[in-house]
Amino acid sequence: MSTRARLSLPLPLVLPLVLPLTAACSDDGTSADDEVGTTSGTDDVGTDESGESGESTDTTGEDETDSEDTGTTGGEEEAAIVECGELQPAASGTCVAEGSAGTSTLLRGDVLTPETVYRGGSVRIEDGLVTCAGCDCSDEPVDATITCADAVISPGLINTHDHITYANNWPIGEGVDRYEHRHDWRKGLNGHSTLPYNGSASAEEVTGAELRFVMGGATSTASAGGRWGLLRNVDSSGDLEGLSLTPADSDTFPLDDSNGTQIASGCNYGDTTTAAWVAQQEAYLPHLSEGIDSYAQNEFECASTNPDLLERQTALVHAVGVTAEDVQAMAETQAKVIWSPRSNVVLYGQTAPVTLMDALGVQIALGTDWIPSGSMNLLRELACAQGLNDDYFAGHFSDKQLWEMVTTNAAFAIGGQRGVGMIKPGYVADLAIFAKGEEIDHGAVIRGHESTVSLVLRGGTPLYGDAELLASAALGASACESLDVCGEAKLACVAEDTTTTLADVVSEVTYPLFYCDVPEDEPSCVPWRPVEFPDGIIPGEDDDGDGVANDVDNCPTVFNPVFTTPAAPYYDEQPDTDADDIGDVCDPCPFDVGTECAAPSANDLDGDGVANGVDNCPYDQNADQADADADGHGDACDACADANPGLLGCSVSVEAVQNPDHPDHVPEGETVLLAGLTVTGLRSDDAGFFAETGTGEAWTGIMIYTGSGNPDDLDVGDVVSVEGVVTEYYDLTEITNPTVTITTQTATPGELPFSAKLMSAADIQTGGALAEAHESMLLVVEDVVLDVLNPDNPDDYDEFSVDGLRINDALFADLDNTCAVGSSFASITGVLDYGFSNFKLEPRGAEDFGQLDCQPWP
Repeated sequence: MSTRARLSLPLPLVLPLVLPLTAACSDDGTSADDEVGTTSGTDDVGTDESGESGESTDTTGEDETDSEDTGTTGGEEEAAIVECGELQPAASGTCVAEGSAGTSTLLRGDVLTPETVYRGGSVRIEDGLVTCAGCDCSDEPVDATITCADAVISPGLINTHDHITYANNWPIGEGVDRYEHRHDWRKGLNGHSTLPYNGSASAEEVTGAELRFVMGGATSTASAGGRWGLLRNVDSSGDLEGLSLTPADSDTFPLDDSNGTQIASGCNYGDTTTAAWVAQQEAYLPHLSEGIDSYAQNEFECASTNPDLLERQTALVHAVGVTAEDVQAMAETQAKVIWSPRSNVVLYGQTAPVTLMDALGVQIALGTDWIPSGSMNLLRELACAQGLNDDYFAGHFSDKQLWEMVTTNAAFAIGGQRGVGMIKPGYVADLAIFAKGEEIDHGAVIRGHESTVSLVLRGGTPLYGDAELLASAALGASACESLDVCGEAKLACVAEDTTTTLADVVSEVTYPLFYCDVPEDEPSCVPWRPVEFPDGIIPGEDDDGDGVANDVDNCPTVFNPVFTTPAAPYYDEQPDTDADDIGDVCDPCPFDVGTECAAPSANDLDGDGVANGVDNCPYDQNADQADADADGHGDACDACADANPGLLGCSVSVEAVQNPDHPDHVPEGETVLLAGLTVTGLRSDDAGFFAETGTGEAWTGIMIYTGSGNPDDLDVGDVVSVEGVVTEYYDLTEITNPTVTITTQTATPGELPFSAKLMSAADIQTGGALAEAHESMLLVVEDVVLDVLNPDNPDDYDEFSVDGLRINDALFADLDNTCAVGSSFASITGVLDYGFSNFKLEPRGAEDFGQLDCQPWP
């Protein structure tokens, strides 16, 4: 029989070998500090208390820009609109559900694909993947249909930066000070007081923070921590929720400056992250230049030269204190920026020069940073970004561009652009449905609220949404827990998807799960500093509130202050690199006099004229978009001979993974698909298993590390296919972050269709000539004698040695080193493991020992 087994998803996220790719209508041609302090809090779940904020209250979605004599920035083409026909509105609520939950679902509404909005369109989901997106995806039968005529269907939002283990804090509101550098508030430097905060949030606090994000439409986060369930934690290998993605590296101190080092010039920091390390990553997220002084700018200077950490997989977190030359360096390497405007503004009174970054072609994603100075969820971070955009950036960014910061661009920032953050065939069904209200298209997301989020799906599995919808037969989530959100009945699937309950989360969280109005003590998003711009916006005199009067401001409608209070300022006048009297932040051509130049586009990284979200090779120029195997990956960048849509890895042999001399050897970090493997051994801690081809040839065994638990019904003898990431874990080759599909279940658990390969103990012991080639294979040694009772003496890990070969208990927990030296064994069968610099044979149970004169187990 053929079954599909789950790893960590209530509904399996399984990638088929070949996925039909269809699109109707037109082709759609995304570690924290160790300081401690004090906080105050509340146990409320939600509240309707209002407060002050810097967010725009305009809900029209219209941007007004006065760029006369100051350059013209922004202006990205809007999404194409395809009118697919009107859908029947729900009699009550937002959505109508039909059918029963199964492996396939059809969603109908206004579909937000990367470059096209299908009004009245549809999305088909099968086995946790999107298989169609367009006007009509009803050509194949589905188990359930959900029609949301007055809603948009968006990719699940991606939070690219947060410190979630600090979720047990209360926000700082207007802030206790305005700093110049992050070490000022971390260490109390340069006359500043430290910012009080606590770390080590409880499991329920962290789960509560994840739920806050989910309630705002998020499905993934890079949070430097997390818990099993709810969000995909894309920088934690154990919390990816079945996603075959190499975890991002969130690097809080890439310059090894956690001790508070501040340097205005030179690079004498410490043991810095190396360029070689960055080259091995799929996504590298370093904190850099968080501040407004020369100390912050020097961090970028050093990280981009000594060593050079700028690569296309680099997404700089914060990047506030940078120059036009710095931004140009980012653009040239295709590096990205993760923007946390709320935290930047309340701490420093300033944020990253995002208009300049956009003008020079740098992709921008959004991140909440953390609860003390950041946003409670991405919807509040979007509110901050929109408020700044409307009032301080002359409406530079469109709704679509802001939406891209939490979808398409965010997917690129975390290295997931091949399978998440966009609604495309082959991508995981991480989706969020937002009721439109008075909004249209992307505006329904940008100005959304927890109460307008009708449904959140992770890999097709419901996490949160309207109570009536989740409880319907179409979704089958009636067991999820009730939650009233500002008068809207919702269900949150906490107990269904985590190890705790909604009630436990509610009783534990410091900050409420939601607010009906502006959140209490929400950190300010209004740029303010007591010396440089104490008065804010003065209409007709200082329209951008940067403290520079309109008549002498080289960007009178775009915020670009001059800082006079830092201990080490890095500029003393409004930056204007090309000296054309148009400031850098409002100049469409910062390096060319005037406003006409061949400007790059952040939405076309490779410059081939095809937008990132629909480019089948976004990093390689291929205007023809040739794709011979029709898998969504263009010929110019597709390394797989066979179709591998989305995140599906190349189908390869185990030999190609294990043997470094194989002509098609797969390097570490690649995602692969291994098919036809037979399970030979299960780890006793349920964290992985061994499998092999069964041919007995060298290099044909592999370790599969599941981490959070093996599939429930996995047995020795099952035939599986495994998709995951090739990883060298202390010199043991493993497949990590796996998606495991049981293709054939054994009729007799424990029975194998092949025998263990006979080897000599000398050949496979540590230093043995054949050990490496037989790693992770099922082997047998015969007529061996116990020669070392405890090879780890004076420590004792229950190992013993026979004829120089270590015997270990990773698969047989009861095994012990209780036999005397000289004890003989007619045979010992086991999987050849490697750990702590030694090869070890791992028997699976008593049946793996032949005739013996001493029993090494109770």
